[in-house]
Parts: sequence; structure tokens; C-alpha cells
Amino acid sequence: MKTARFQWGEPPWPRGSELAPSSNLSTSGNPEVAIIGAGLTGTSTALHLARRGIRAVVYEAGLVADGASGRTGGLVLEGTAAGPLDEVDACVAGLESLVAEERIDCDLALTGCWEIRHRSSAPEKMLPWTDAGRPVCIVKNVAGGVVQPASLTMGLARAAARVGAIIREHARVTRISFEPELALEVGSERITPGHTVIATNAWINATLPDTPPLSSSLTFACATEPLDTSTLAAIGLDQGIPFYTTDLPYLWGRTIADGRVIFGSGLVLGEPSDLENADVREGESGAVLERLQHRVRGLHPSLAEVQFSAVWGGLIAFSDDTVPLLGAHPRHPRVMVSGGYAGHGVALSVRAGELLALAIAENRPLPKWGSLTR
Repeated sequence: MKTARFQWGEPPWPRGSELAPSSNLSTSGNPEVAIIGAGLTGTSTALHLARRGIRAVVYEAGLVADGASGRTGGLVLEGTAAGPLDEVDACVAGLESLVAEERIDCDLALTGCWEIRHRSSAPEKMLPWTDAGRPVCIVKNVAGGVVQPASLTMGLARAAARVGAIIREHARVTRISFEPELALEVGSERITPGHTVIATNAWINATLPDTPPLSSSLTFACATEPLDTSTLAAIGLDQGIPFYTTDLPYLWGRTIADGRVIFGSGLVLGEPSDLENADVREGESGAVLERLQHRVRGLHPSLAEVQFSAVWGGLIAFSDDTVPLLGAHPRHPRVMVSGGYAGHGVALSVRAGELLALAIAENRPLPKWGSLTR
């Protein structure tokens, strides 16, 4: 089977150098905490546990940052897609502190983020765009910014490994059982951890079927060729502030350091197993990307002939009410689940990892809004 990295296209940033092999893989045995998934949630959980002296092993079916955490556009937003919620209302500041403490080189820039909206009339703060036949205005600048997401995820993984966590790539968990004891199967291994954290996001229901249902979807982005400063100024993006629409048709975007502009939009819903095998250059996914590029070229005359240096997709997941999952499994209090961030996962997932670590290390209750017994 083709790898998801090939089928889903490549984002315009490198994943970075490979992780150094863990020297104690052969003695990983039965960890105090098994974490399934080496995205932002899993690596953050491992780091915060290791900081507290708790031995965690992260099991990743592919490579660190190979899934949604390395393919997100890297918009850093506060709170959740459902709005501010208890204990996740200062995620941006927490991310900033963690990146500084661990000296993670990930191009974090907290410039704020524009909320934009289509208007038939022209308010004062306008972008020089015409989208879907309507002008676009800036509603407000909210807390947040941008980050290079693959570098952030890899940086968290390296920081976790430095303080004792083990990151096992190409280690797919094929089964989780609760009886007669909590156990995981990884290839031919049977592991009996003290706690298990499921941080597989769009694959949560596939990892453990009796979890609250999430809708999974491929979402898409394209990066222009590098634009000069005069072109960036002409299209109103010379300040480097990212943006997202608060109405439909949905559009988000950002600039990156070399002058390219990323635009994102579009969903293709499906089962994770089907989406995992989808090729973004073909079928419905290919049509969505083609429409997105056509839309970008129509935003401003300076973009009419723009070429695209990268197109790609990645999986996201969301609940019916867009409130994430963050809680203990009702059948086993030592199995914890986090995911379904609905596009707000960069800062939120790092904070979720910290909350999971506090629940395990200090027995702190997880927020009630994330309960798996909705």
C-alpha cells in the first residue's frame, strides 16, 4: 500500500531529521503509560509525564508527525472550535512557554489571527478580495498565530525522549483489551501498561470502537509559489497575519517565511480506513483541490496566474457539537482518550497532553466537557 505521505501530498515544510533510535527499546517492556499516536497530543502527553518521572512509551503506526499533526496548516488558535472551555482557555500562552522552555525551533509567531467574513457591503477593514462574488472584511484579530507544525511535533518528541520517554515508530497497536487485564497487542508483543492514552484523533473510533462517534474527513490546502513583497502587499497579506472565515464558504490561510501563501478549504467525509487510502490528486479529493486553486486565483488580480508549489491533505475529526473528547473510557478508568479537535488542534492538543499527564500523575480530574459518556 502507498504511504499516506505519498498519497496525501507533501506540505511545504520538511518533517525534519529522523528521531534518534531509543537506546532502551529492548527494555521498553510494560510501560507505566502506553500512548497510542505520536502526533501533538501523544508527544505532549509523553513529555509532560516524563517531566514528572513517569515512564511512557509512545506507539506510532507510521512516523512522528506523519499524520494530521504534521499536515495541519499550523494556525495557532485559542480554545476549541466550540468556543472557550474550562481549563483550555489559555492554550496559546501555554504553547509559547513550552516552546521557549524546550527550545523548540518551530517558527512560532503569535501575531494574532484575523477572523474574516463575507459582506455584501464594504465595512472599514476590508481585504482587497472578491470571494464567491462578495467582498471580504476583517471582523477582528483574535489570540493566536502560526507555527511550523511538523517541527513542533518533532520537537516535542525529541524533548520527551531527552527526559526518558520512548518513541516507537512503525509500531502499530492492533488490539486493545480490557479483560482480564488492560493489554495492548503491538505486532507479536503483548503489553500490559498501567495506563493507556489513545491519541489517534481521526482514528479514535477505529482504535477503540466503543468510543463516542467522531466524523472523520480529509481537509485540503495549497501553497502558492513564493510571492514578492509588492504582491503580498497588494493582496493584503504583507503583515504575516493568518486568517479564517467565520461564515461560508470557509477559507483559511497564512504566509510562510519564503513568501508563499497557504490557502485551505474543503472536506471529504468518510471512514478513516478509506480516507487513509485516498489519493488527493484523484477523484473527489482532486476535484476539491482543483476548486480551491481556482478560488484562490479569483481572489485578486495579482493571483490570477499564480502557480502552486504544493497541494496536500490531512485527516481531521469532529464531534456533532465540535466539543473535543478528553476523558476516561467508561469501561476502564485507566484508559484515556483525547481528540476530535475540529481544526483547532495545534495549541489545544498540546494542552490536552498536559491535562492527561496531570490526570495520570496527580489524579487530577479531567474537564467534564470532555467526558466520553455524553
